[in-house]
Amino acid sequence: MENPTDALDAVIDAAAVLTLARGELDPASGTIGCLTEQLERLARAVARAHVVATVTPDAALDSTALPSFPPEDAAEHAADLATLRAIATLPAEPVTVRFHARPLGDGSLEDALRTWLHGQQLRAVPDGAMYGVDGNRLAADIAGRFFPPEA
Repeated sequence: MENPTDALDAVIDAAAVLTLARGELDPASGTIGCLTEQLERLARAVARAHVVATVTPDAALDSTALPSFPPEDAAEHAADLATLRAIATLPAEPVTVRFHARPLGDGSLEDALRTWLHGQQLRAVPDGAMYGVDGNRLAADIAGRFFPPEA
């Protein structure tokens, strides 16, 4: 942390990571305890910014006259930035995913499944920090191709 702006940026970035983590929780099964790490990180960033504002209240935002903080503080902010950059690089539109499966060549059921899966395409839609794929169609196709119809 080199100046008050860095301290404020750490708060903003920690809040964004908390917001992202909250958005990824299933409202029905997620608990606030799942967000403990992000809440603690935000609390530490706010505490550091508060120390800077208290100890050096007249410091300009680009001032370098700051109290000393441990290196872990910078590492936490760097980790938050890495998370946010990774999210920012994800395309916002659905993508097509193509399976690659190497056939075994032994005539087994697994070999047939691998052969059939190779080249199959699915549509994946952005879902927080990852992509979601609706496996229903794939499961139905596999069942229809590899399992006898139920009577």
